[in-house]
Amino acid sequence: MVTTDELEALDLLCWLRNGDDAARLAFCNQSTISRRSQQALKVFNPLPSHGQGPHPHAGPSILLRMEREVHQLFRFSGGNRLRLHAPYWASRALGSQLDTSWMLNPARQKEPVGAALGLLEDRIIDALITETIQRPADDNPKFVCFDLYEVPLVLCAEVLADGPVSKPLYCEKKLSSHDVRSLSLVKPQGFLSPESKGCIFQLFNHLYGENLDLDCEPSQPLVDSSSVTFFMAHHPLLFEEFRHYRPIDCDCNFRAKESLVVLRGLEESPSILALLEILSASYLNPLRQHAEVLIDRAMA
Repeated sequence: MVTTDELEALDLLCWLRNGDDAARLAFCNQSTISRRSQQALKVFNPLPSHGQGPHPHAGPSILLRMEREVHQLFRFSGGNRLRLHAPYWASRALGSQLDTSWMLNPARQKEPVGAALGLLEDRIIDALITETIQRPADDNPKFVCFDLYEVPLVLCAEVLADGPVSKPLYCEKKLSSHDVRSLSLVKPQGFLSPESKGCIFQLFNHLYGENLDLDCEPSQPLVDSSSVTFFMAHHPLLFEEFRHYRPIDCDCNFRAKESLVVLRGLEESPSILALLEILSASYLNPLRQHAEVLIDRAMA
């Protein structure tokens, strides 16, 4: 069929959407990645899916799915490195903490892949760290979620330069849900995928009502004319990148989770249990100092 290297090249391109990144993880050059992936495509000949680009991860070939399952079992048996997808702040923190049995997507603010659950389901990646907005439901039979921690979801407003505005939004005290409901400019974090940004808007509408119109100019702009964004509070790495925002004094009454997600049936594998130990011992440590961050009891 195909060699381990050939299918790995194809899968790395499906995952990262970047030949240079794929080459770095495979310890080869970009032309080798391209040649190997093309060889795999010749064998399986998957048809491109709409919107998936030149490296589809979900073709009609049953044989391809079977081959990926065999190769994943090979990885879990120690035959090759496992693949973990994480948000950029987690990727940056974990880069020096994972052992050599795992590979990790580069820490990029602009997420190259939004539908990471699809990559996990198709066995292109082996584990996924994700937020509430992409976490599968607890009753989803395909996945198992290990919740790492939860934090209050907060709204932040962009810090304004000196100007005529005397009381910008982030200086207001005890804003109510009614005040937030009138906001017309909502800006998800810039590094999120289009799918994740759509989830943010859905969450805003869920919390504050279906009154967010993205296609029209706001009829009642904010008092400081700034944009407003959702954040997960107190994540140290996240706030390092957004110092030009300040939290708004308003309780969203919503707690966001970050979870490790794996395919059902793999949750008790030694590799996944060892990864959970790494996450508990190192990744979660910087968060334990924040009173509002609740580490899941299983990770404590």
